[in-house]
Amino acid sequence: MNIVNYSKEYSKETAKICRQSLTCDIMPDYLFKEKTILDPDYRNDLTLIAREGNEIIGFIQGVIRTRQDGKYGYVKLLCVEKDFRRNKTAQRLYKEIEQKFIAEGVKVIRVGESYPNYLTPGVDPFYTEAVCFFERNGFVKFNDTSNLVSDLTHQSFDTQDDEKKLQKENFFVKRAEPNDRDRIIEWLGEVFPGWISEVEEAFKNNPVSLFIAGTAGKLLAFSAYETNNKGTGWFGPMGTDAEARGKGIGAVLLKKCLNALKEEGFVKAIIPWVGPIPFYMYNANAKVNRIFWRYEKKLS
Repeated sequence: MNIVNYSKEYSKETAKICRQSLTCDIMPDYLFKEKTILDPDYRNDLTLIAREGNEIIGFIQGVIRTRQDGKYGYVKLLCVEKDFRRNKTAQRLYKEIEQKFIAEGVKVIRVGESYPNYLTPGVDPFYTEAVCFFERNGFVKFNDTSNLVSDLTHQSFDTQDDEKKLQKENFFVKRAEPNDRDRIIEWLGEVFPGWISEVEEAFKNNPVSLFIAGTAGKLLAFSAYETNNKGTGWFGPMGTDAEARGKGIGAVLLKKCLNALKEEGFVKAIIPWVGPIPFYMYNANAKVNRIFWRYEKKLS
């Protein structure tokens, strides 16, 4: 078995391996490209393939993100051909990535959840082999989360009455326009800096896949869609400034995004990495679709 750095010439075959391995997920070629070379922190020395002769039998992608408390390493994707899962292919791929993480001062490694560009927010326990693999390699489960799905086909997301109420309190709600970008990014830097990269992706879409709310001269809330895992009906991120919470602004922004997804032809919306499940259940009849276990390994 030979391990080499990934390059674009391997893209179609590697995406195929991911599709065959990640049976709970989808991985069309365009999404594989988004997850790999379009990642803002993509590095081909952290993206490896295992080969047996001329056949690709395994793939791993690692990324390093700089967070407020230091460098985090993420095992973003790990796929191995079914017939090669007990010959230490995954082990060899992972250990090479781990050593690179250590050499660059990474203190914590996590699985999935590599926002702003990630496929899943953790390990789906349906992938039992993955659970066993990461626990065997020293990872500890520290939390769990879920993805919700909202069926868009039989719901109305009309917000006219709610928007009129907000207007009476001097709030505006609108779809962001390209010339709004600078002030939105500046505001996010003050209140929600972790979501800047995903919101920047919204400005690459036509129309801009972002709605905002506020008062004259002041932004207070935002909600976006199709900023990650594009083409899958992905909702988020969204956030409301503390002073504007409890007024129904978040519900309106959520519905504006879901209605936009519906108008663009999506029949369902994926609401990922959810904390407040009742909020989404009440406003979008969203149901838990998948559970994810969050794993980390502390290197020091």
